[in-house]
Amino acid sequence: MQSNTPSWFSRWYSLKKIGWVFKWVLLGAMLSYLYLTIQEKGQSLQDIYQLLRERFTVNHLTELGLVIVLTPLNWACESRKWQLLAQKIEKISFFQSLKGVLSGLALGFIMPNNVGDAAGRVLSLQSAKRLTGVGAALLSNGLQFYVSLFFGTVGWGFFILEQLSLQNWPQLTLLGILTATLLFGIWLIISRKKAEVYLERFRWFRWIEPYVDVIAQYELVEIWQAFRWALLRYGVFSLQFGLLLSIFEVSLPILAALACIFLVFFAKTLIPALNFLGDLGIREASSLYFFSFYNIAPARIVAVTLTLWCINILLPVLVGVFWTMKMKWWRE
Repeated sequence: MQSNTPSWFSRWYSLKKIGWVFKWVLLGAMLSYLYLTIQEKGQSLQDIYQLLRERFTVNHLTELGLVIVLTPLNWACESRKWQLLAQKIEKISFFQSLKGVLSGLALGFIMPNNVGDAAGRVLSLQSAKRLTGVGAALLSNGLQFYVSLFFGTVGWGFFILEQLSLQNWPQLTLLGILTATLLFGIWLIISRKKAEVYLERFRWFRWIEPYVDVIAQYELVEIWQAFRWALLRYGVFSLQFGLLLSIFEVSLPILAALACIFLVFFAKTLIPALNFLGDLGIREASSLYFFSFYNIAPARIVAVTLTLWCINILLPVLVGVFWTMKMKWWRE
């Protein structure tokens, strides 16, 4: 009997190509939006470069130094969260956890969606059952997503209250969907064991069930401990964003600034991107949109987000690449 493997592989490969085409189109659209928005306001890339030169001086050394110092704290929070969740597979030190997190960040540049992040964490484990760490990695990312969802919903609610142009049924419907998703997330965590039993009825779930089964084994107190680190990490990179707004003299009321920050991070979480760019483009495009409600010069916003990307993503990736090259990809 003829195998259907080639046919299955062809379909999978075709879908993969379509996905990559979509991501390239999305990236092109975002970069075009950035360029046209800057041009529309009578500014150019030269303005962004000039702003960066003005701020990267000794006059702003203290503020920039603080933003840079917060970067290790940012990834330390993520590493502690992963260390707590990885205990279900094996006991790891904080340093091992940090290596796994930064390796995942580096692999995320070349692998689709959250695959690279999970791969870096799982491959850093020593246990023969380390593939079950996929479930722990998914839970870690899920907790961080929920924090972003919560504050993104708060930010969107603030925007609707403050901006008359957004007070119509599509925006209100979106707010309702976000709120319902928040409630569903709470139910899913509380009923995680029942949810797993229900999903086992579906054939498509059975092949990944051994890898995500670990999620149902966590107690609520363990999930809460990890969730607190997700909250702290969110607070750290929100503070970094706020400090950079101050450095580049973006003046806004505190609530409006926080709402914009929350929505930018939420957009970055939701919108797919070319992962080897580490969300470069998404943050800038979403920032231009949300800050445009307050008539902030686009060059200042792009300068802020580009600096944040370099400090929070590019520098840790360079460290992660070093550890990734030393990683043992196969266990006996």
